[in-house]
Amino acid sequence: MKKLSLRLGPVYSRLADEEDIQDLPITKLPDQWRDRLRSHQAQTWKAFENPAFDVIFDTALTGDGKSLSGQLPVLADDRLAMLLYPTNELIRDQVKQVKRYLDDFGKKSRYQRLYSERITEEIEKFGANSRSSVIINWLKNRDIILSNPDLFHLMGSFNYGNDQDKREFVYSLPEGFHYFLFDEFHIFGPPQVVSIINIMNYHKVAHPHRAIKYVFLSATPTYLFKMLLKNSGFRVHEVKGAYSSFPTSGYTPEPIVQPVTLHLHSLGDRGAYAWAEEHLEEVVAFYHAHKNAKGVFIVNSVATAKRLVAYYRDVLEKYDIHVGENTGLTDKQGKIEAMENPDVQLIIATSTVDVGVDFKINLLIFESTGAGTFIQRLGRLGRHMGWDEYCAYALLPDWTVDRFMYHFTDGSEVERIRFLDTIRTQEEFTTIKDDTTTIKPVFQPDQEYRRYVGCWGGIQASHIVVQSEKVGKQWKSDLIKDLRYQYNSVYRHPKQKDWIGSQIARYRAIGEKDDKKILAELNTFRGRSPLRCGIYDETDQCFKTYDLFFLLAYTRFHPISESQFKKMVEDRELSFEHYRSHDLQLYVILETYVEEREQFGLTCLYSFKRNLNQVKVYSAFSIQDSRNLASHLDSSVNDRLAEVELVCLVTQGNPKDFKRNNGLNPLFPVYQVRDKDNMERSIVFGLDAFLAHSLVFWKTVKDEDDDELFIY
Repeated sequence: MKKLSLRLGPVYSRLADEEDIQDLPITKLPDQWRDRLRSHQAQTWKAFENPAFDVIFDTALTGDGKSLSGQLPVLADDRLAMLLYPTNELIRDQVKQVKRYLDDFGKKSRYQRLYSERITEEIEKFGANSRSSVIINWLKNRDIILSNPDLFHLMGSFNYGNDQDKREFVYSLPEGFHYFLFDEFHIFGPPQVVSIINIMNYHKVAHPHRAIKYVFLSATPTYLFKMLLKNSGFRVHEVKGAYSSFPTSGYTPEPIVQPVTLHLHSLGDRGAYAWAEEHLEEVVAFYHAHKNAKGVFIVNSVATAKRLVAYYRDVLEKYDIHVGENTGLTDKQGKIEAMENPDVQLIIATSTVDVGVDFKINLLIFESTGAGTFIQRLGRLGRHMGWDEYCAYALLPDWTVDRFMYHFTDGSEVERIRFLDTIRTQEEFTTIKDDTTTIKPVFQPDQEYRRYVGCWGGIQASHIVVQSEKVGKQWKSDLIKDLRYQYNSVYRHPKQKDWIGSQIARYRAIGEKDDKKILAELNTFRGRSPLRCGIYDETDQCFKTYDLFFLLAYTRFHPISESQFKKMVEDRELSFEHYRSHDLQLYVILETYVEEREQFGLTCLYSFKRNLNQVKVYSAFSIQDSRNLASHLDSSVNDRLAEVELVCLVTQGNPKDFKRNNGLNPLFPVYQVRDKDNMERSIVFGLDAFLAHSLVFWKTVKDEDDDELFIY
């Protein structure tokens, strides 16, 4: 195992000075806030009040109060806002923050959580004609809406409800709010960026009289995002935090991030679970040395997390160290227990806690495969005072530890800002020391999918244009012309003046074929989940839903009938609809989580050879070479799978080579499939298929059976 230990210094944030607060109504702040206002908070507030800016990015560090900077217009000036967070868990966390802020400011603003589960609760409690009617009532009668970008996308792009609902939503959003705030937006990729850009441009055209603001609390925006904003004509202002590594006049008296001892460890083939076994005594010793210690262990795989929960609960109980769980397979009560029970000292988690959730911890153990997740997860630690030691273990591939060793000396003290800047650097660079040495970036640069916009951005925009024409027939006649002009400006094709017109024709053609599922997939925000199964998990006696391919790779399970599953759910006085498997209609008993990933293969009754590197819809898939399925007494899993139509992209070669050749993250989901011609291919499903297509659409593929060339 390769190891590197560093001591990361504290960080102090610059307070707002006279220049920062000039022309701001600072007297509207509570007395206790006036001396605590950070420079980036004042600058974000000032940019909001400046009519010269439409879009504001606050890129301050995690833990530096970006939430307050985004909410100051609501708190100080009674603006109406929709606050959008990437997870419902973060919404629940932010509601507590909003309550505290309103109390501090002496405000009585009406706020509302808006997401699917909350809508269902409202209907069950009070009754309603439809889900849309609940939402519309809240939009009209609340000052602050806390929701997610998924619902914003559905409501803002003619994708929610019947035609009347769609008209109401696309009108209500820009007319009902002064601004929209997007928190942690950097976690999203091109499909989501394009979706939000398209809606923002619709607002710009359809509601030109509204001076709407868009605030992003995020890491530095990507090249793609900045380019699309510039092409759209939005006036953008970026606010950055100002920091010191030492106590300095004019900065926060206490650090916003505490000093941290960071241990970088390389992982072996058995991954984080083996690390946990090998370092058990070290973890126990930390808890014994630091009374009231609290920690989080964040891993990439839900299966690994579930195994860690079982392992740590078994071995740590005798040390009186209590373990909680917060993953995509954890039930709601389990998550609340992990996050709010003061007796829980170690939380095992996955990406569900990556964004925004505020942990009061002094121990962090985490996996990471990229610069973004490394910075995000490390930022969970050291945000709260109260301990004399803060310790982190980063579990990384051995080559990543090697890269860190190029930049830092074992046992050295490092300024955190310099450390983070080194991680963010994506370019290769050269240093001269004895010999000339080229130093690679610490992490593999993220795949940016820059060609996605040309492949699918126009189709996403076309949906809004076509639906505006269809659903909003009574609206002003020049709206469609103005929309087309605006979207042509956004996407700026170098050769076609009315490129969006060609994309509208392409959109209509796709809709007229048997490929409507392509549009349905593209018009979601994060993709559909056609392979979700209804699950009863015997390891924790909870009901849940999750993906079939995950179950095949990481669990032992057996299928049961829908009627049997429904009875089990209703016997517990739970709602069957919450656990329904809509597309696959498959229900299973999950018996256990396996120690090593199970291999399985896919087959398909279709030939792919004339449709390589294209997004298509296929069915007739089946699972092969699965030890899991071999133990089943029936074929119900493959029977169900064969009937489901799936949006996918098939390309040549094996998954490992496809990911390596295209600079994809190791966790990007690519599977192996054998087609009717007995050819082994790589296949990508769902919204990921559109991303993969943007990498391979240009290829000239020669069919294996003849000399004809197929240009895609």
